[in-house]
Amino acid sequence: MENLINQENLEDIRELIENKIKDIPGELILAGALGSIILSSYLNKTGHTHAASIIGSLAVPIAGIGLAKYKDVLKSGIASFENPEQEVS
Repeated sequence: MENLINQENLEDIRELIENKIKDIPGELILAGALGSIILSSYLNKTGHTHAASIIGSLAVPIAGIGLAKYKDVLKSGIASFENPEQEVS
């Protein structure tokens, strides 16, 4: 079986993911990461340890994506604060 993630198509995969999530606010992505942790805890408590480990392992990548998007929003907000547009009278 061929390895689907290799150096040639890694950039295409990154671009595809960025295009799919560009309209989703970073706060919602971070809430999804928190939700996956809570769901993982619940599944672990109810005895579904395999499902809990799979869902729990998704929390870190989701949180990373959410933090990266949130950081971009903060940078643009700081840039607009430092360089306010001149109002035209």
